[in-house]
Amino acid sequence: MAFFLPAAFLWHRRLLWLLGFYTVIIVLPIMGLNVPMGVFTRTAESATFRVLTYNIQRWSVTAEEFSELLKEVNPDFAAVQECAPSRWILPPQWHVKRSRTSLVVSRYPIVKFEISKRRHDVNGIYCVIDTPSGLIGFFCVDLLTPRRALSRLLDEKKVFDLSQTDYAQRRIAQRWHESEGLARLVKAYTGPILIAGDFNLTVDSNIYRDLWSDYQNAYGETGFGFGYTKRTKINIFRYNSRIDHILSSPELRPVRSWTGPDMGSDHLPLIADFVLN
Repeated sequence: MAFFLPAAFLWHRRLLWLLGFYTVIIVLPIMGLNVPMGVFTRTAESATFRVLTYNIQRWSVTAEEFSELLKEVNPDFAAVQECAPSRWILPPQWHVKRSRTSLVVSRYPIVKFEISKRRHDVNGIYCVIDTPSGLIGFFCVDLLTPRRALSRLLDEKKVFDLSQTDYAQRRIAQRWHESEGLARLVKAYTGPILIAGDFNLTVDSNIYRDLWSDYQNAYGETGFGFGYTKRTKINIFRYNSRIDHILSSPELRPVRSWTGPDMGSDHLPLIADFVLN
């Protein structure tokens, strides 16, 4: 489009409307440009809570670097995924709960702590946090990736290896089952809820639409731009996607959301501000 639009303007202006239409289709539904309702008229509101979620990709981000991010962002709650180091010490003012590679960091006391498992790993940490505004249910999630199935289907030589379709279908079924179990756990909590983490789901996926779309998506409602949080390379294919999300129940309304700095992980931090209704 960078070539065709100027060329049409110079030599064939009647094609501009058609090229403009295709540009909108490419940028909005295909590339996922997010333009929330009221983005140009919304007034700034003082946030009640700030939430950070970050998949640090094992050893790509150190405890010291993450501590600097906490100091810069100044969140009330943080959800960390793929935190491999067993001794990841944060400053003493933070309340920390950990299970395997998932971590919850809170400014306020954590009064309840449960974990959700998939076979040999943890896919969620459930905490109840005692804040000055009351108890908040906070969930850190790290769901199954589609990357293994895609790596088999997107073959370097064949481009598409359809012999791997059955494996891909089984992987999809596992991801449905995992999200269904975690969604039931979240819905069992009756108070205000925040859900943050690496969902490995875009908002237009069927799993997300069926199981997670009832919650407010902070970036979807308040963020402007593509909001890509993950950079992926699968064989010869490279793409960016928005698969990290911060969701909330109606009691907590998102007022702002944005991505943080690149600190070396293949994910970017995602931050959101909320007000308590």
